[in-house]
Amino acid sequence: MKKMPIPDSTLDDRLAFVGTAGSGKTYNAGLGVERLLERGARIVIIDPLGVWFGLRLLADGKTASPFNVAIFGGAHGDLPLTEHAGALIGETAAGMAESCIVDLSQIGTKAGERRFMLAFLTALYRKTTGEPLHLVVDEADMFAPQRLMDKDGEAAKLLGMMETIVRRGRVKGFIPWLITQRPAVLSKDVLSQADGIVAFKLTASQDRSAIGAWIEGQADQQQGRQILGSLPSMQRGQGVVWVPGRSILDTVSFPEKRTFDSSRTPKRGESRRTASLKPLDLGALKDRLSTIEAEAKANDPKALKAEIAALKRDLVSKPTQSVMDPQDEQRAYDRGLAEGLARGESRAKEALAAVESRLKEVLGDIEAVGLLLDSPVPPPISQPRPVPMAPPPRPAPVRRPVLANDVKLPPGERAVLIAAAQFGAVEREQLTVLTGYKRSSRDAYIQRLREKGLIVVSGSAISPTDEGLSALPPDYEPLPTGEGLQAYWLAKLPEGERRVLSVLIEAYPNSVPRADIDAATGYRRSSRDAYLQRMKAKRLWESDGSSVRASEALFG
Repeated sequence: MKKMPIPDSTLDDRLAFVGTAGSGKTYNAGLGVERLLERGARIVIIDPLGVWFGLRLLADGKTASPFNVAIFGGAHGDLPLTEHAGALIGETAAGMAESCIVDLSQIGTKAGERRFMLAFLTALYRKTTGEPLHLVVDEADMFAPQRLMDKDGEAAKLLGMMETIVRRGRVKGFIPWLITQRPAVLSKDVLSQADGIVAFKLTASQDRSAIGAWIEGQADQQQGRQILGSLPSMQRGQGVVWVPGRSILDTVSFPEKRTFDSSRTPKRGESRRTASLKPLDLGALKDRLSTIEAEAKANDPKALKAEIAALKRDLVSKPTQSVMDPQDEQRAYDRGLAEGLARGESRAKEALAAVESRLKEVLGDIEAVGLLLDSPVPPPISQPRPVPMAPPPRPAPVRRPVLANDVKLPPGERAVLIAAAQFGAVEREQLTVLTGYKRSSRDAYIQRLREKGLIVVSGSAISPTDEGLSALPPDYEPLPTGEGLQAYWLAKLPEGERRVLSVLIEAYPNSVPRADIDAATGYRRSSRDAYLQRMKAKRLWESDGSSVRASEALFG
């Protein structure tokens, strides 16, 4: 038996399998998946074409394989899928000890597939335990296209989710493998993140150019030109394995798989080989999927409109109801009055909170002005007098080393110095989120620390000096990060801004259309924009076209 040409160590790298239809890319990605399953790895396979079920059978198509892989959806699924089940399957896959195949081939529409995948990947990303998880995405260009027709819809959100997993998923345990027959139409931002390429036959010049772009950023261009020239003549099962970071570059022929070749296209006149699988017992999950499907049908807009129309017809055909009893009318009046007063009280509290927030900002400005006024003011520059010759240069002052017991820093300067020491280098905007100080106060603290020689400023980056590090005791309390920083801001903000931030944190890393914020909080557009404007000064969100996204600094 031929040796597997991809080393075991490389199986845990981000890989892209590219090649024309029938070149062997899916088959040989499956060969790598077999190796991972033998090692006990956990794998989630996205299968838009319904061709991965063969992992459950040996090569004869009849005998069960040793791989206990659950199949969600498709003709061979252990349970069916609908476009509404993405979040449930994502949560389930994140917590499963077993591997699974998510077969999208019977969902029916491209829009339904995108809707499922967006909910699935979002739930998988949020709920994953951090243990290594190989995510194999077949036909990856369907979910991460280079060209988007709808830049504000679900396709754009799905692309953003794919980019997040491929770019930042390593810290959460994700090891993505991407499979595509058209690298030219796969997002360059996604393809560029691959650590290695497994390239099979590619005939289209556009597709070879896409690989050339990856080579330009990752590998030797001279070697790349030779490889690109060889791709059109590759035979089925023959390919190039190129992982620059591991010094792997080889043109190889792949061995045969142990499992059933369910992706094989029949030759002319040949009937497709059939195979039957013994389903796994997933009874509890079937009940949950049935509930989700029933809820989706109950909330279907077309069905709701039809029900409303029927109710209107019934109302017109029925005789007018009798006049309300006076006691009932009085009770309804009292209830409406109480609800109105409660609503007015809530609006008044929001307004007071907004005034309180603005007052804090003004007090921060006053504090910053005071800091600046306390700074030493340079003497005014007098007009130069004509002198016969220039005076000798004045020697530069010698800075005395700062010792920890010499420095008594005010709270604002201390917080800025701690952030710089904690992260090694911080951006000004990041400081605003980490410390909670407004721009004016923040910049005043930076200026004072710089004058004391405790930090250096290079462009927008602020870093501690050796004197700055010695000015803080070794056991200084670091600033909160991640969920701790989120909790800090949610406790600090007034109610209106806090509710808006909660919506953005819940949706992260996805962006939220402004109208969706209104729906989630119940605020009018004017109130929502006022809260966002105040939050913008605190750098708590980033603009994403017509939508907004929580600041990345809140998740660092």
